[in-house]
Amino acid sequence: MSGENYLHWHDGVEFDAESQTWRGYIEPNGSTRKVMTEATFEDKGDAIVAASNMLRDARKGTVPGFAD
Repeated sequence: MSGENYLHWHDGVEFDAESQTWRGYIEPNGSTRKVMTEATFEDKGDAIVAASNMLRDARKGTVPGFAD
């Protein structure tokens, strides 16, 4: 995603009731265009760390699995 300003993105987690697992994500503020972690996690804390790491990497220019 060339030209994106990742300083205006945030991270978070979502719970999937069916699988009873968590996934982390990042998305631009004011948008619903989420980039989800590839992995799912039984522990919410692990999903939080994964989302935080993904946001850190995005701010360095790498957003896995996201295409314009």
